[in-house]
Amino acid sequence: VTPILREQHWLPIGLRAQFKVLVITFKALHGSGPSYLRDRLLMHESVRPIRLHRLGLLWVPSTSQCRLAGPRGRAFSVAAPVLWNQLPPGVRTIPTLLAFRKAIKTWLFQ
Repeated sequence: VTPILREQHWLPIGLRAQFKVLVITFKALHGSGPSYLRDRLLMHESVRPIRLHRLGLLWVPSTSQCRLAGPRGRAFSVAAPVLWNQLPPGVRTIPTLLAFRKAIKTWLFQ
């Protein structure tokens, strides 16, 4: 990233795509996104009594379970949970969109 773009807090293209996927995921999980995307996201449930549900982790389907003509790892139902689960727990539990956008932009710049 050039110093000018970094000064203006512009993300490189690859990170910008991740930013957009995370924002759409946040909206879908909080009820302000499309329902067809919300249906693609499942909370991680374990048979063991661990605190994964409190961590807000999403279940990541195997790539063979996705129907997509191109690379299956790029499907929203795979990419969104992978990116979401990589976020720090404090970022996943932020309640407002504005604060979430700010936090993930800061996290992506690190």
